[in-house]
Amino acid sequence: MFQNIGIFGKYTGNQCWDNIEVLTDFLLSKSRTVYLDKPSCEKFPRHEQAPLLERDDLLEKIDLAIMVGGDGTFLDVARNIADYDIPILGINLGRLGFLTDISPDDMINTMEEVLSGVYQEERRNVLKVSVYEDGKLMFEERAINDVVIHKTDSPRMIEFETFVDGRFLNSQRSDGMIISTPTGSTAYALSAGGPILDPNLDAISLVSINPHTMSTRPYVISGDSEVELRAHEYCDKTAQIICDGQITHDISPMHQTIVKRNPHYLRLLHPKGHDHFELLRAKLHWGDKLS
Repeated sequence: MFQNIGIFGKYTGNQCWDNIEVLTDFLLSKSRTVYLDKPSCEKFPRHEQAPLLERDDLLEKIDLAIMVGGDGTFLDVARNIADYDIPILGINLGRLGFLTDISPDDMINTMEEVLSGVYQEERRNVLKVSVYEDGKLMFEERAINDVVIHKTDSPRMIEFETFVDGRFLNSQRSDGMIISTPTGSTAYALSAGGPILDPNLDAISLVSINPHTMSTRPYVISGDSEVELRAHEYCDKTAQIICDGQITHDISPMHQTIVKRNPHYLRLLHPKGHDHFELLRAKLHWGDKLS
């Protein structure tokens, strides 16, 4: 089980080095081969027995990815590994995360169980967004949480049309729209008034951001659906596509933007006994007693 393991760190500093060192020593003691992700672990102070590899090379070698950081770092790594069919688990260094749900205190005990085959696995939907101009692919990216059409720094609203499976859904003026996976339903989509979707659902939610009309409401469609966005004429240089809040691409009326489910799922590992409802209660304070 899981012989070749890749470790990914938090880009912004040294707070993950101690945990990566403990994790690396443990895995080496279990006769596992360990590789470190060069983009995120290049400044790790010791890696004699765990070579640094560029991410593309690393993903060709590993059968398990371990991310040490927060949900933001997890999203960056997960977008890269989704098409490689590599399971990933997250060691959480910050506040309790929806995706990184293993605390450093439980890290070694959890890894003991995972290496023994004791864990839970979920397959989460991933979105793929493609932007075309005159039939030519200009931009393509995956998203674990959401693909957002959003206005740029302009104070003006943007206007665009939405089609689902080639059928016209609506035309709206707003600050944009969030196209979300069930995983992303507790992220940006939640703050915009979208529904919380169970992560095992095969669905996509469409959540408008500050729409100009009160009749615009969140809408949930099948995960098999293909969503097309068409910006109106005056949206030139005022609209962009954003993936997971991290990757952006400007669009204009000449662009055709297609969002659909990625052919490959994200394989997400959890400790044995993981309960998504318990996580929701902790994050959203649903279990708090009223005084």
